[in-house]
Amino acid sequence: MRIQPLVKEFFGYVMFSHAWQGKEPSFQDVNQVNSVWDLPDTLLNKKLRDFCLETRRLGHNWAWSDTCCIDKSPSSIHNLSESLTLMYKWYANSAATLVYLAGVAHPSKPGDLPRSIWMTRAWTLQELLSPKVIFFYDSEWKLYLGDNGENHKQSPGIMQELADAIKIPRGTIVTFSPHDLGVREKLRLASTRRATREEDVAYSLIGIFESDIRPHYGERSDALGHLLEEIVARKGEVTVLGW
Repeated sequence: MRIQPLVKEFFGYVMFSHAWQGKEPSFQDVNQVNSVWDLPDTLLNKKLRDFCLETRRLGHNWAWSDTCCIDKSPSSIHNLSESLTLMYKWYANSAATLVYLAGVAHPSKPGDLPRSIWMTRAWTLQELLSPKVIFFYDSEWKLYLGDNGENHKQSPGIMQELADAIKIPRGTIVTFSPHDLGVREKLRLASTRRATREEDVAYSLIGIFESDIRPHYGERSDALGHLLEEIVARKGEVTVLGW
């Protein structure tokens, strides 16, 4: 009996990618109840439950959501910093990443994906590029375009929509590694994205640049400066910043 399939079945985890829509369930909220099904009946708690249900339908036992699986309280600032540093690897090593497109109505149609607010988030770039398996869902948790294949990264139509939207070759999106794009190209892509907190412009790029910087909220625009300094020190030249 092969061990790898068993390990994947019992220990494989699924990541959640979505745009925050308000007061999402927090680490403290979930920690105070026995399960997500004991949370109050709100639309955002339902979103979390639907993610868990879809994870189970796909045959996996573990689900991870950024809103409630990271303790963001001041007393856990070290854990938050470590979590953000490792985020790229978490997505890259997941059994699958589920992308919930709250603004895409059902039934979805070609062209809806690039217009989703999810596409503009700073964190979206790594959540899109790092997973090996990804599935997109519309607002009713139906698979985007009705595509029930084994992996939406294997869908030429969906991947072409992404390629056209973010100006990255389709093949690069499907098989991305941090070495596939140059420094200037990565920075140019990141410059088109939005972040609620200024620091996230830099922190969302840590994995894509294989950076060693440690997140520290409160440094504001200095966060991007620290990332650029680290890139220059590693590359040994300043011309890479002419983007």
